Amino acid sequence: MLNKNVVQDTAENASNSKIGPVDVAKKETIKIEAKAAMKKTSFKSKVSAYFANHPKMKPILISVGIFFLLLISVTSVLGFKTYKTVVEIKDKANVLQVKAMETYDLFKAQNLPAVQENLNQIDKELAETKDMYSQLAFYSYVPFAKNYYNDGLHGFNAAQSGLSAGKKSVEAIIPYADVLGFSGEGTFTGGTTEDRLKVILETLDKISPILDDIANNLKTVESELALINPQRYPETLKEFEVRSNIVKAQELSSGAVLALTEYRPVIEELPSVAGAGGVRKKYLILFQNDNELRPTGGFLTAYAVINVENGKVEAESSNDIYELDQLFSKKIPIPAELGRYLTTEKYWHLRDMNVSPDLKLSMDVFFENYSTVPNQAKEVDGIITIDTHFLTNLMKVLGPVEVPGYGTFSAENDPRCDCPQIIYVLSEIITRPTPYLRNDRKGILGPLMRSLLTKAYTAPKQTWPELFQTGFDSIQNRHAQFYFIDEKAQAAAELANVAGRMNPPSDGSDFLAIINSNLGGAKSNLFIDYDVVQTVSAPENGMLEKTVEITYRNTHKADNCNLEAGKLCLNSTLRDWTRLYVPEGSELLTSQGFLEDAKTYTENGFTVIDGFFTLEPMATAKLKFIYKVPYADNVNYKVEIWKQGGIEQFETLMDVTGGQEKITVQRDTTYETFF
Repeated sequence: MLNKNVVQDTAENASNSKIGPVDVAKKETIKIEAKAAMKKTSFKSKVSAYFANHPKMKPILISVGIFFLLLISVTSVLGFKTYKTVVEIKDKANVLQVKAMETYDLFKAQNLPAVQENLNQIDKELAETKDMYSQLAFYSYVPFAKNYYNDGLHGFNAAQSGLSAGKKSVEAIIPYADVLGFSGEGTFTGGTTEDRLKVILETLDKISPILDDIANNLKTVESELALINPQRYPETLKEFEVRSNIVKAQELSSGAVLALTEYRPVIEELPSVAGAGGVRKKYLILFQNDNELRPTGGFLTAYAVINVENGKVEAESSNDIYELDQLFSKKIPIPAELGRYLTTEKYWHLRDMNVSPDLKLSMDVFFENYSTVPNQAKEVDGIITIDTHFLTNLMKVLGPVEVPGYGTFSAENDPRCDCPQIIYVLSEIITRPTPYLRNDRKGILGPLMRSLLTKAYTAPKQTWPELFQTGFDSIQNRHAQFYFIDEKAQAAAELANVAGRMNPPSDGSDFLAIINSNLGGAKSNLFIDYDVVQTVSAPENGMLEKTVEITYRNTHKADNCNLEAGKLCLNSTLRDWTRLYVPEGSELLTSQGFLEDAKTYTENGFTVIDGFFTLEPMATAKLKFIYKVPYADNVNYKVEIWKQGGIEQFETLMDVTGGQEKITVQRDTTYETFF
């Protein structure tokens, strides 16, 4: 063993001798080795001395060493196990995703048997994937990792409960597969359409227990997803949005539970409303001519009484609304807003009583006064309003309809007005002046409905899905609206948003409803459209500033509206009573486009901006309003755009603090974005 003296002697001898390059290299090597030997000897000596003085530390350090060796070994094994399991789960997840998308496509294609088969396969694959995931259960004991592991379990539990709800929903639909247009062996494939409708109404009560099970499954989905904290996760991971998707899933689950809870009363009331069990229901049908637009959707031009029993509709009678007004004897002064342009009217007639855009508020007034008219059906169960879009949409599915005594009606374009033929012919029958007295000129509504219903009931079953969808869309777009005398039926209609209600926002969000009323412009709304620009600034001191610009266009030339000429007068100068319903507490700053300064007032929980303007044929008109809206949320902007009945759609450009997006409003629409 070398010591310090040996190293020094070796160095001195080397320096006193004659050496070459090779000897220098050897000399340096000897020095390095000598120093290393000294350090090694010194460290070992120190360690030996330490353990000699502290004999209890040696076994502790040995144990620590063994622990680290074990930890490295276990971590390696766990890492390999985790990696292998995660890869297997990822492969399964990819298969599940493909299968789920395939199932969705099959449902859209109405292939119910294939949907049911796929759901069973997904159920099996999901159970196998969950078993794989359980192999990582040891992470539930690791402080940092256990939260993520438990989140995974919550996700699996939610997925399985959601899948169970889907399977039960399909099972509930299967008996009605034939009527709803799905392929598969439905319960109602035989018999007439009336027979199938009767059986559907008689069996709807059997769905209630299934709805309870589905609701319980959806509540489980909601509660399991609620246990996941989105803040634990990054915003994105390799361009995949993580946190926002978790939040979205939580919101969707809550919405599904709420929707099912709300729609259950609708399903429960539907049999009664449709006269199930042979209990006949009687309804008053009001035809709203949307070409002469009024607040609820159109001028009340005709009416009919129908009976509904076991889902089958029969028209009892129909007549001109003017004939009804001839029998109405009450002398009610006409409201000032109507009297301004309806200058020939001194009293308020039934035909003009749909002043409020909220159908229930208008029908409360109408029905109270209608009930005073002698020799009319008093014991009606409700009122149903329909417009020309509703009739036209049905004819697009059913084809031309022959109405005895009136001719053939269709949805084909008529070049005389560049509009559906049914609209022009109805205008000919109802509106064109004649040199002779024409009795029951608007009594066509009853015969027309009778012919439509007959064709619908005898239509092949392949037509029913499209007919069903068309009717549903027309109701959602407010071309058919419902008002019931029975409180439970009315509540169900309001829950389903088919009652034409206009309710103020309860969450402090923004609101806009544009209500137009044609008070002197023939049937000009047939040729008028409009678009809207909403410009919104960020809130300051609890208020946001908003600009609304509405551009109206009349795209058709004027008609000869001289009564003596006897021409069909469809288009003339529009005199429009316009109201904007905005959140209560809003403050109008400026307005442009009205004939006089806009009025503002409070009505039914809204602030209303009110005025009149005129629009000539082949011209445009623009209204502009700047106002402040109470608004507390400085991050998110939300506005509900309420669509007036009787109009098809309108375009809206949303400009929120410079960010622009164009949307089409066909029904009540909620728009959300960030400031």
